[in-house]
Amino acid sequence: MINWHFNLLIIPGLIIGFTIHELGHALAAYYLGDYSQAKDGKISANPFKHISWLGATLFIFLGIGWPKPISFNAKNFKNRYLDSFLVATAGPFANFATSIIIFIVSYLILWLLSMANQIDRNQVEEIVFFSRASQLAALPFSEAIKDISIWVIAFSNRVWVANFILAFISLIPLPPFDGFTAFLSVVGMFREKRINELTNDDLSPAVSPLITPETSPPKNKKRSMADIHFNLGTDYHQQKQFDDAIARYRQAVSIDATYGPAYVNMGLAYKAKEQRNEAIQAFRAATRYASDEKSKNQGWAELHDLSALSGHNPDIVPTSQNSGSTPWTDVKPSPDWLTFGVGIIVLLLMFICIFGLLLITLID
Repeated sequence: MINWHFNLLIIPGLIIGFTIHELGHALAAYYLGDYSQAKDGKISANPFKHISWLGATLFIFLGIGWPKPISFNAKNFKNRYLDSFLVATAGPFANFATSIIIFIVSYLILWLLSMANQIDRNQVEEIVFFSRASQLAALPFSEAIKDISIWVIAFSNRVWVANFILAFISLIPLPPFDGFTAFLSVVGMFREKRINELTNDDLSPAVSPLITPETSPPKNKKRSMADIHFNLGTDYHQQKQFDDAIARYRQAVSIDATYGPAYVNMGLAYKAKEQRNEAIQAFRAATRYASDEKSKNQGWAELHDLSALSGHNPDIVPTSQNSGSTPWTDVKPSPDWLTFGVGIIVLLLMFICIFGLLLITLID
């Protein structure tokens, strides 16, 4: 049996696997309509946002663990059960795909090096399949780590193995694993289909009503009530009934003081009524209390338009062209795609450089 110290070789694979796994969930949820992933900062290349330290520790010692789980709100999906199934399986699928890619790429590179007589052909199998594990276990760890092939193994075999194990474990149909969520989603789909069939046969009086996003109790009742007042406010706003709109926006922020879009639209309604001071107060409230960056940025833009910037203003603020007669509707949270893309590229380059340097050292 391998000395437990050698399990530390799986750490690079865990970092990659956890990040890939949770990004799979977060991106799937975001594109299917649950924007809380962007709001919570889950669409990020920062591995520390995805690593569960307890899960990682147990994985190293016991071979079973988990990343930091994400939560999603199925009420935001168009197809509640199908989309929930897709989100639940997106993480394991991302791990499976990564495992296959890493395996093929590492095996191909090492095979090409062996064909060029740069490394021994036996080393290809030892590195890709970790077949020399029993021999290494017989050596003291302090001596074994001096072998450069150990470090190459950490960035090839241990990476694809970690991703494969993560994917496999995640699909176990028991709580709290993704497989359990996927199983419940499939059950829900069949139940919904069955109820629809019975309803079409005019047997609906004998059928218990299905819990749908419209009838299920909201997970965040306070936010849901604020949404109701905000939506009514935008309806009044579009009809140019500004006083009624302002009243609804005030109801929204009284229920949820961090509801940024309500502050922004309240300011726009005041702006349309040419009540500049009240508009400035509403926009400043957006910059101070809003829980989302879009509302804060829009508040700064409106203050800039009213030439009312003060305090810790950002250096660059886009100018708003809204006269206030129409509500602000760009309230969908959006990730910082530039930072996300740069982060992914940086991590990929780091991995390539480390693996490349190890291969060069192995050849030498």
